Amino acid sequence: MERGRGNAPSFEKTPVKNLNSFRLNSFQTGAVCLLFASLTSLASAGAFTSSAGQLFQDTQNDLFDNSLGNLDITSVWVENTATDITFSVTTREFQSWTKYMIFLETTIGGGTGTNAWSRPIDLSGAQIDYFVGSWVDQSSNNSQFVANNFLGWDWASATTFSNVQSGNTVSWTMSLASMNLFVGSVISFDVATSGGGGNDPGVDHLSSNVIATTGWGTPSVAGAFLTYTVVPGPGAFALLGLAGLVSRRRR
Repeated sequence: MERGRGNAPSFEKTPVKNLNSFRLNSFQTGAVCLLFASLTSLASAGAFTSSAGQLFQDTQNDLFDNSLGNLDITSVWVENTATDITFSVTTREFQSWTKYMIFLETTIGGGTGTNAWSRPIDLSGAQIDYFVGSWVDQSSNNSQFVANNFLGWDWASATTFSNVQSGNTVSWTMSLASMNLFVGSVISFDVATSGGGGNDPGVDHLSSNVIATTGWGTPSVAGAFLTYTVVPGPGAFALLGLAGLVSRRRR
């Protein structure tokens, strides 16, 4: 059988019996207008990308002491909704004395190469705008979110919030608005684990697949930061369901 031939219907022989049957009622017309306006807005914002989140995997057993499984990052999952962004860090093991740090660069230039905890960490040229420092030996109010205001770390405006721990995974959720993020924004970031000492470095960095530090007394060195692009919240795609509604015609 030739391609495009066979039992395909002959449309030129199918008369249209009632043109009125193809007209939209007022509700369907309104839905069409809403759908068109919404999809146009989403398309202009680069909305048609996956909203499933992104998994970043890290090399295992890349520590100066590989018995410290609670500091060995295995992966980081990043996802966002229409209003929030979540980072979920999984380590090879879990211990309540683990400390976590997230370094966030949301703008090009204008940030700082330091961190709000003043830990001995070389960010390899990254200029971060926000910092999350967290601990898990307290069930709530165990995370700090601090912004850099070009004059230094703004501890006066820092906020305290709670992480969520499940097994070897700890998660943090922040609002997109708190970092002036929107659909299409690109975040450069790194995640590090550490101990409770004020001079402890990042023992493991997500950004590095080699040993980040040779010991507790040696500054750690980050690799090239990872990137994540903010996508529309899952609810935005529900608008596509209107297409099924408006495509129906009255019979």
